[in-house]
Amino acid sequence: MKSLELFDKVYNCYYQVVRKILEEAAASPISAARMEEICRELAFEESALAILPRLTCGSWSALLSAEGKTMFSSALSSGRLSVPFTSLQKSWLKSLLSDDRISLFFTEKELELLSSSLHDVEPLFHTEDFHYYDRFHDGDPYKDSTYLTIFQTVLSAFETKQILLLSYGGKNQEPVVMEAAPCRLQYSSKDDKFRLFCMKRTKRGFSVPFTLNIGRILDCRLSPEKLPSSFRPDNAVFRSLNSEPVCIEIDGRRNSLERCMLHFANYEKHTEYDEDRHVYLCSIYYDPSDETELLIELLSFGPVIRILGPETMLKQIRERVQRQHDLLYGTI
Repeated sequence: MKSLELFDKVYNCYYQVVRKILEEAAASPISAARMEEICRELAFEESALAILPRLTCGSWSALLSAEGKTMFSSALSSGRLSVPFTSLQKSWLKSLLSDDRISLFFTEKELELLSSSLHDVEPLFHTEDFHYYDRFHDGDPYKDSTYLTIFQTVLSAFETKQILLLSYGGKNQEPVVMEAAPCRLQYSSKDDKFRLFCMKRTKRGFSVPFTLNIGRILDCRLSPEKLPSSFRPDNAVFRSLNSEPVCIEIDGRRNSLERCMLHFANYEKHTEYDEDRHVYLCSIYYDPSDETELLIELLSFGPVIRILGPETMLKQIRERVQRQHDLLYGTI
């Protein structure tokens, strides 16, 4: 694979300045003074000295048309200038097309269009490059046509704010039929499954929280009825948080703070900076049913974080590390 630059020139501030100038010049003629102002806003004080001569009378002058002596308009046919994909972005997108889950969010026609657009692009990685040692092997059947139809019906309900008519098969029990208001979707990396958080309709309205595995939904249809305007999915409560949060120390190396904030975005948390020790202290509140998954996620960060408590979590981590050591090197 050819070398791919992480920071592409299309995101250079000079490109952003020229793009802004051309967009404004497409809407109405723009003055040199306004172009200088844009240079100061998006680049540096002296950037106008390099950009404006090229735009008005130099090698970039084909982009603008002079309107008299002081005004300029865009010479381009369109005023909407989207940033092109970089080689790295195209390569990453090509890799995503090999993930079975992507078919859940796109139609066949859209996937065909993406594939044809990227036919000559080499993927950044292949799915077989990764081995998930901490993932169950009975994940959702993403290629199954029934599963796909149900998943996309759920997505449609989110987009159109409609009520779902569901038939759900729980463990060792008769199917449950319900009217439900969709609140959010969650993906579990450990289980390789999608879950639907929804509120079941009762005589008191949408008042009973349910967490459904998408793979266990037997039938799913859109009701012609819209959700009431008073319904607020963000206010729905689906989990009882542990009274004692997991406390971790983040040293900041390798962008560990940003990685932790992104990775644990679905958890309630509180973070503060310890100025004396130059570390970040983060408390993560979690549902007891998510404890094993959270533990695995914490271990994946390696030495850039330190788990401070509670003792129950520390005990489980010691046991896991000990088992791993015994497996690799034998019992001490």
